[in-house]
Amino acid sequence: MNEKDTKDAKARRTAPLRTPNELGANATKDISGALTTLLADAYTLYLKTKNFHWHMSGPHFRDYHLLLDEQADQIFAITDPIAERARKLGGHDFALGGPHRAPAAAAGQ
Repeated sequence: MNEKDTKDAKARRTAPLRTPNELGANATKDISGALTTLLADAYTLYLKTKNFHWHMSGPHFRDYHLLLDEQADQIFAITDPIAERARKLGGHDFALGGPHRAPAAAAGQ
């Protein structure tokens, strides 16, 4: 692969997904950005919930352990639809290893 082919491949990987919609360019960018932030927040909440789940102790251990496990499963289940919707609108900056926005949930800590 020569240098031109490498640059073309890189440009295609980072290019916005062209999907027809009735939103303007600014609305698409804003909504995609909001969904990306929501996705980061969902992952943060998932990890925090699992952390509580893993470190639960006390007389109501079993009840809370199961409750937190179920809640974490439900939180994780929403991440794929959020990511797919953001990608469908043209977002692409939520991939692991790529540039990330600071999760709003973690910003307050």
